[in-house]
Amino acid sequence: MAAAMVALTGLLAGVFHLPLVFPASDSAAFVGVHYLYPLVGAALIGLLALMASRAQRNDDLIRAILIGVPCYAIVLYCHFNVKLWLPHINPARYDDALWMTDQAVRPLVDACMDIRRRLAPLLPYDANFYMMGFILQFYATFAYYALRRPEYFRELLLAVTIMQLIGTVGYLMMPALGPFIYETGVNPLISDAQAHMLAFYRQSVAHGPVWIRDHGSEAFTAGLGAVPSLHAAGSILFLAFSWRHARPLLPFHLFCTLFILIAAVANRWHYVIDLPFGLLVAALSLVFAARIVRPGVQEPPRASAPAADLGIATT
Repeated sequence: MAAAMVALTGLLAGVFHLPLVFPASDSAAFVGVHYLYPLVGAALIGLLALMASRAQRNDDLIRAILIGVPCYAIVLYCHFNVKLWLPHINPARYDDALWMTDQAVRPLVDACMDIRRRLAPLLPYDANFYMMGFILQFYATFAYYALRRPEYFRELLLAVTIMQLIGTVGYLMMPALGPFIYETGVNPLISDAQAHMLAFYRQSVAHGPVWIRDHGSEAFTAGLGAVPSLHAAGSILFLAFSWRHARPLLPFHLFCTLFILIAAVANRWHYVIDLPFGLLVAALSLVFAARIVRPGVQEPPRASAPAADLGIATT
């Protein structure tokens, strides 16, 4: 997956003469999250997992961490570069058509905005739980699987990596900025971040790849892409994976997923139709990861009662 992403990124950079950039220390200020926070969290989780796996002599988990985690970091690096490049690769914009789909389900949009306003006393706007909740989901999930269900860690990491790859291709196929270009969402802090990201986008379109070369490091996470919603995809992926293998995480993931789906629309990051696309990305990622890690393995059927209790002869 990492090699495929590097190949795709290199091809796009070469064909369209686009610069690769690295994140500056404050590059996530556009979305209100310093990128060092999740990196520190990842380092702590990796350290704990390595200590636990060595104590248990779990070589498979050690390999998954030492190989898989750097590969995922490479995929993320490529992903954010491609998002910055989008207007120079595919200048088409599908926002007008997507906005019409939002108007067709306007009561649902209004309901999401109303729910988010009602949740403000519980989750204030300045908590930025749309971003922070997703980060908590991400690292809580990987920490749990590394320490409690290491046999599924590699499959989970592969599913998330595939999700990023599919999402990147989706952005290239159907570029869109988001409904915030038509109306303001309910969270003023996020609206301010969206204004900064839109300003960078417009400067990039006006000045070409040279703008990305000169300013992309400061805006590394500021690339705009509405379709599909990878926040929705990631939350649904974690929820589904925990339904299968980590039931103690279900209440946490269910709350975070419902909030992220509502806030994605209420804050006008995403059109409503982006969420089903996110669900599709999550489903494909889970299926592909399972088939790669466990080829030909099927879950045993769940009988309502043991065969012996039903009087069925067994061999």
